[in-house]
Amino acid sequence: MVVARVVLGTALVAAFASAALAEDDDPASYVVPDFMAQPPPLPPSADVSAVWKLDLTEAIRIAIHQNTGVVIERENVKITRQGVEVAKGEFEPVVTAGADTTTNNTPATNTTVGGDMIATIVTTREQDWALQIADRLESGAQASIGFTNSRIGTDAANTSASLYYNSSLVAAITQPILRGFSTDLVVPRADILRAKITSQRERAQLEVVAQNIIQQTENAYWNVVLALYSYDLQVHSQKRADDQLALTHRQIDAGLLPPSDLITAETTLAQRKLQVVQAEQQLSSSSDQLRSVMNIPREEWSKPILPTDLPSFAASSASAEGALDIALKHRPELVQLSLDLQTALVNLRQAENNQLPQVNLGLNGTLYGAQTTYGQDLSLIGHGQATGYAVTLNLIWTPLNRAADANAEISRSNQRVAVANRNQALQDTWFLVRDAVRNQASTERQVLAAAKFRSLATENLAVEQRKFTSGTSSNFLIAQRQEDLANAQLAELQAVLAHKQATVALLRAEGTLLDERHVQLQ
Repeated sequence: MVVARVVLGTALVAAFASAALAEDDDPASYVVPDFMAQPPPLPPSADVSAVWKLDLTEAIRIAIHQNTGVVIERENVKITRQGVEVAKGEFEPVVTAGADTTTNNTPATNTTVGGDMIATIVTTREQDWALQIADRLESGAQASIGFTNSRIGTDAANTSASLYYNSSLVAAITQPILRGFSTDLVVPRADILRAKITSQRERAQLEVVAQNIIQQTENAYWNVVLALYSYDLQVHSQKRADDQLALTHRQIDAGLLPPSDLITAETTLAQRKLQVVQAEQQLSSSSDQLRSVMNIPREEWSKPILPTDLPSFAASSASAEGALDIALKHRPELVQLSLDLQTALVNLRQAENNQLPQVNLGLNGTLYGAQTTYGQDLSLIGHGQATGYAVTLNLIWTPLNRAADANAEISRSNQRVAVANRNQALQDTWFLVRDAVRNQASTERQVLAAAKFRSLATENLAVEQRKFTSGTSSNFLIAQRQEDLANAQLAELQAVLAHKQATVALLRAEGTLLDERHVQLQ
């Protein structure tokens, strides 16, 4: 396959040419060769009328908005944000209202009339209505205020009033002082804190997915560029082989070459045609990979993609230590692990708090009213003449406390695991950063090496063609020099694009890819 041959050729060419590099070679002096200076044409089989001219910025924008992985993560961020609101619901006030009416017909004290016992039936009608507002405070206290009203009417003969009202206003608060309480409010607000951490973690996960998609998009984009230029180089290689075949015909006709040399030239041309077909197939495959990562609608997959960003090279001077400092501040994976550690600490605080006895301190006060009219009843409450209060202290204790102790030990283990995971991630980050810096520096050297080898291969082919014209060379040597030039050009192209991909990989390792590409996540 063309790609496998180019990869192997790049390694061999870079290894060979690096030995020829002078120590004073300056990466800043690199000039893009002519065959990379202009975008190559699409294959003749492509529908030119439907060409999609696509730059890298637009490809990234489409991928960020349409890639399924990013779409899913955006929804997960929304879900976890709502999870915070769900957790806050535990501290929302709850309003309770109710009303009822009751009628009771009960026997009163029996009386004797003419020696006969007569049972008197007393009818009592009562209407009750109540309103209460209860809330759980951030300290874990349960607070409430309630207003109850009763309207009682009776036809009992021995009552002072046939209709009266009985109302009360009650305020109560119960505060846990051991289990379920902490002075920094972490324990009573544990559910909210966990929900907020989960939301922040999911936001970091969105950044992880988005950066991965950007890297995939850029790699796929440059792979299309590589395939397109590779195809163009193979077409030019075929053209050189075709020209050589024509020249061979003329040399044979002039009696300068034996007819048997025609076989070598025809074989070379056939090989070049095969390589053109393979390069075209690779271009189609690379384009589909780019369409896939951008999640392009199926009906648009038939449009040929023509990348408009040309291969370019810019030297860099990243250091492993400097890149690591950046990564420690920006990698979302490290942010996630720090958040996991925060969650573990909240869980541990709550588990250790649950080992304490449950002691609740309560206080409630009541204002009473009881009058024959509702206005007088409310006035009595308003003046606070009839009052009552209570102070309570409740204890709930589990002497063995096995479940709470076990849960606390589990939470301690989870906290230690979270610390170990973060330490491992720091080590992994150091490896990733060093590897990314090393790859970027290596590809930079490969660009310079491949450029020198391509220059030498061009000169060698020109020399061999002059020898062939003078009759001191052969088609076999010409074919070799053409192959060397094609490999050198492909190797240089791949080295330039590999340097771009290595640069993206370094930005990804540092966690700064979103900022560098000016991508804002909603």
